[in-house]
Amino acid sequence: MERRVAVVKIAAPLYDVQGYFYERANTDLPEGQQDGALLNFLGSHFRRTAPDFLLDDFADRCAGAILGGADAVICDDARPTDAAGLTKQGFTVVQVSAPDPLRRLRKSKRGDRTVGNDEHPTEAGLESISVDFTLENSGSLSGLEAQVTEIAKTLITGPGPADGVIGGDQRDGNYAVESLIRHAGAMISRRYAENRHQIGAVILAGDGRVFTGLHVEAMVGRASVCAEAVALGKAREAGVTDLRIVLAVRHPKPSEAQREPRLVPPCGLCRELLLDYGPDIHAVISMQGELNLVPLSQMLPHKYVGTKWKATDPDHIGK
Repeated sequence: MERRVAVVKIAAPLYDVQGYFYERANTDLPEGQQDGALLNFLGSHFRRTAPDFLLDDFADRCAGAILGGADAVICDDARPTDAAGLTKQGFTVVQVSAPDPLRRLRKSKRGDRTVGNDEHPTEAGLESISVDFTLENSGSLSGLEAQVTEIAKTLITGPGPADGVIGGDQRDGNYAVESLIRHAGAMISRRYAENRHQIGAVILAGDGRVFTGLHVEAMVGRASVCAEAVALGKAREAGVTDLRIVLAVRHPKPSEAQREPRLVPPCGLCRELLLDYGPDIHAVISMQGELNLVPLSQMLPHKYVGTKWKATDPDHIGK
């Protein structure tokens, strides 16, 4: 049975800050490389400042990935200190092991800016973890793939999610979409300015990351920029191509009695734009008091199809 798998990383906030650091320092950090010393430092401070943040944020992103259509979630960057929390969240713990000299050699070949400290507190406690499966990774990649396939056959069963009315338990269904609505609402509530910033939007990526956008009104109306377009730009800047969900909320005007931001559908121009970059993206729509996930393509049944982008273009999405 074919599955939609999402890879969701606990350390995503650390990688975000690492990216901001190198961008602000105007220094290149090649794709796939890390600054191990910086990540060790950030991991310690995140866990000391807000002990529950990384796992709570991870759980929210997992719920987002599931809401976006994933029916299997893999975390490939857990540390020993995270194991108990992952088990509590319902994850199966798989230990991938290799002889220490081989592991160090592979790590050195990655070309990281700095190498993380294997003795760092975030790496401690491996021997005390109770694991469900163990993979031996001292041989070939094909051998490892065969082991992973056997475990996957054991773990991945049952039907996948379907479109339609959103429902579910704590970090699933309604919880996840309401979390996105709160996220957009909190942002526009902070930035609202009458006749300038009225709409807040969020776009959910396939890995559970959330990108916000703020509506920018212009004195000449046609020069205004929709919040969904701003969120799309942020997602693309981050390298995201797997766009799963979009939603927008409108902040009430000072004269309106109702003071909570209200869910609004994407406008026609946003539907055209979003479908250019996310042909499978869904919108969150309120229908008769219920929250529904609706394929955006259904909301724009006769989308314009041009010839500007060639099918061979790697950035040619959805054409």
